[in-house]
Amino acid sequence: MPRAVSLAVMGASIAAFASQVSLRNFIIKWSGISAPGGVWRIIAILFALANLKNLPFVWHMRFFRAFIYHLYLQPTPIPPHALFQPVISSSRTPILEMDYNLHKSNSTYFSDMDISRTHLFTAIIRNAIRKNSRLYGGSKHEYIANSIDGMGATSGTRGKHMIALGGISCLFKKEILPYHKYEMWTRLLTWDRKWFYLVTHIVKPGVARPKSFTLQPWRTGKKTGSKEDEGNIRERLKGVVFATALAKYVIKKGKITVPPEQALFDADMVPAKPADWVHKGDVTAVANGDVELVLPEKMVESGEWNWDIIERERLRGLRFAERFAELDGLHEIFDGGREGVLGEYPDLLF
Repeated sequence: MPRAVSLAVMGASIAAFASQVSLRNFIIKWSGISAPGGVWRIIAILFALANLKNLPFVWHMRFFRAFIYHLYLQPTPIPPHALFQPVISSSRTPILEMDYNLHKSNSTYFSDMDISRTHLFTAIIRNAIRKNSRLYGGSKHEYIANSIDGMGATSGTRGKHMIALGGISCLFKKEILPYHKYEMWTRLLTWDRKWFYLVTHIVKPGVARPKSFTLQPWRTGKKTGSKEDEGNIRERLKGVVFATALAKYVIKKGKITVPPEQALFDADMVPAKPADWVHKGDVTAVANGDVELVLPEKMVESGEWNWDIIERERLRGLRFAERFAELDGLHEIFDGGREGVLGEYPDLLF
């Protein structure tokens, strides 16, 4: 009933405005609708606005907006305990992202996740990026040699730093209908000696309610008075996932790979690892996923942020990353049509 009343009031307001001759003449003159081809021009403008996200160079604007904001404009310093926290970004599905099933095309998920991962990765390593010439050089060489078994001998190596996407795999679960809003939750899953692994969950908006917003302390999080059963929460969250993707990134300085631990150390996200440090947890149990998640809030409450806690969470995610890394072997099965091919066909006209 309230919705019907609102629509009636809106319709009456539009009718009242339309009845004003001066206003109607202004709109006709401004829009050019009475000129030759005016109607088609208006339709083209409306179509472009309805698909603004897919216009030329808009992806670049979205990318640099995320990158520049977290690098230069983010007012809140990121604390180390937020290393495994997700960042949330949202979007919608315009007409140009629909496939013949009239829902979001599978191929369009990847351009959206580019932006989400840019938010997350820039926020995490912003301190390292801003150090510029000090990055991966000078006094930090000793940390590399001690903690990563000599892999990171990058001190003195010339060349610009580059962050590169090395691969992505996406699993689709539910469809996203036209113009429906969705959220992308991206977080650091783990890392190995070369790669960072980032996981993105594309989910129904408004269902997951964060307890707090680390980089936006002015925002109100979920009230702690809720006592919903943990099992019910997990089951409810499983039902709102549209898709999940795993991506891997590498940082290069010229031709040299910068070890992820070194990048995180320079970004002030992990402490220096002692030369004689050994993980104190049960590595086998962690790798098999048999331990509970150590939430960042528990880390803060305990007053600890050390390599035992970091390594426990890193190994928990590594069991997924290792299987993803095994897919690199697929490159080697390409045989160049040694046993023949089915045919060769052009895409459009050539």
